[in-house]
Amino acid sequence: MKRKLQSKEKGTFAELHAAAYLRRKGCMLLARNYAYRGGEIDIIAQDTEGRIIFAEVKSSWKIGKEPLYRLSRKKQFRIWRTACHYLHHHADSNHLSRFDALLIHIQNFIPHIKHYPGAFESAYVIPMS
Repeated sequence: MKRKLQSKEKGTFAELHAAAYLRRKGCMLLARNYAYRGGEIDIIAQDTEGRIIFAEVKSSWKIGKEPLYRLSRKKQFRIWRTACHYLHHHADSNHLSRFDALLIHIQNFIPHIKHYPGAFESAYVIPMS
């Protein structure tokens, strides 16, 4: 008898396939599940042009459910703040970067990936002291 996957296991499954997808596109993975002050970035990668990609992975296991709507403004702000922390400690704040969304519909454990480069932009600025 097959057991149902728990929510965390579903997320891990989707993130694993999203990371593999980015690698097939030529990206180098820099970090997974990078967290800072209540925010988390699922995947941080560097593309073939050197740009840092902050990727949010959203998955749907049911037909008709669109996972993009779960990427709220509040979630975007948390991702932005976490990305600023990453850039400050691992690159520099002027490094080219973008925020991507990888939406994964999973049917019978087969992932169907939609990649949205530049899915959102931040309206926030880093205060200069």
